[in-house]
Amino acid sequence: MIEEFIKDLFEEDQEAIEIQRNELAEQFNCVPSQINYVIATRFKPSQGYYVESRRGGRRAHYH
Repeated sequence: MIEEFIKDLFEEDQEAIEIQRNELAEQFNCVPSQINYVIATRFKPSQGYYVESRRGGRRAHYH
């Protein structure tokens, strides 16, 4: 569900999205580390994504 939600965000903005990890975790009723896990395993550079960490959130780019 988290992966699909993030991919839907890319449909709205094709280049980059910014995710607030804590807010997303609250929305999905999970711990913030679960959001990290989904991003790390489903949004890899080999799949065309570049993810940069920011304090309190993440910024993901799709190439």
